[in-house]
Amino acid sequence: MGRGPTVAYHKEMIEGYVTGTLTCLSAAYLKKRVSADFPLVLNIEPTNACNLNCYLCPRTKAPRKVGYMDFSLYERIISECAAHKKLKMINFHKDGEPLIHPRIFEMIRFAARKDVAEVLHLNTNGLFLDEPSSREFLGSGIDDVTVSVDASRRETFKKIKGADLLEKVEENVERLFRLKRELRLERPFIRVKIMEYEDTRGPEIKEFISRWKGIADDVQVTGVHNWSGAIDGLKVTDEVREKRYPCVLLWYMLAVNWDGRVSACNVDWDLSAAVGDLKEKTLGEIWNGTQIKRLRKAELAGRHDSAGVCRDCVVWAGGEDMTDWLGQKKEFYT
Repeated sequence: MGRGPTVAYHKEMIEGYVTGTLTCLSAAYLKKRVSADFPLVLNIEPTNACNLNCYLCPRTKAPRKVGYMDFSLYERIISECAAHKKLKMINFHKDGEPLIHPRIFEMIRFAARKDVAEVLHLNTNGLFLDEPSSREFLGSGIDDVTVSVDASRRETFKKIKGADLLEKVEENVERLFRLKRELRLERPFIRVKIMEYEDTRGPEIKEFISRWKGIADDVQVTGVHNWSGAIDGLKVTDEVREKRYPCVLLWYMLAVNWDGRVSACNVDWDLSAAVGDLKEKTLGEIWNGTQIKRLRKAELAGRHDSAGVCRDCVVWAGGEDMTDWLGQKKEFYT
């Protein structure tokens, strides 16, 4: 593929990120790259449909129609991105399972041909990765993949995902890695992920790491958040801080929902942080629009309840405190 060994390529790909969650960029990186002209990271939701019913996911609580992004809208999004400086990342995921979209591989290939981002990333639950789909996926131009397996025990998977399908997921993921080796591909870089919290702490985390070490390109253990209180009774294990500071995501990220409505970030499951609609404006206009500027000003002023999803969110804690520097970036507010 011309990008060097998998590990070397991945090290280059994650340059600038604070953690392995592919969410928060470091202050040093942002000071070099952030721009009021256009976002650095774009989340595109191919669909909000899903084939699982995870109790850690709020999508069923959101009063949103289930649908699929029209390809003409998608082409317009990518074409606008191509007219700007290359993005850091496009993530083909928000509130659903992206591989359900009937044209998902075509979507990835189109973005790869346009060369609009340093990294094309996708999150999946792995259930659609049969052999034909895996071969097409591996050849689509995708750079980085996170497979949310989230369990090493059948009963845990069933409780979290609402389906007794751990064996099928493991079979699919093992085949994906086998095909990657057989095809001698350097990319995509593929990690398997589990969340550490009350249902998986201790032995199961160790079992998961042991199960996938030597097979996966990386084994990722993350915390959980409760989607700003949307998941009742869930103890947050994501990063926390004693003192809240502005969420830097508002200065470099946008999320496009399947119907063209644009959210301030990918955590906005109920669109309480909606900042525009691509049926009415371009991404660039939304990025410089009144609604997102209002959110940024509120964050700087410590009014973290300006959008419902922001009120009790903890994802901001993954980034660094850039209050003083962000306050000087007047072009983001005027």
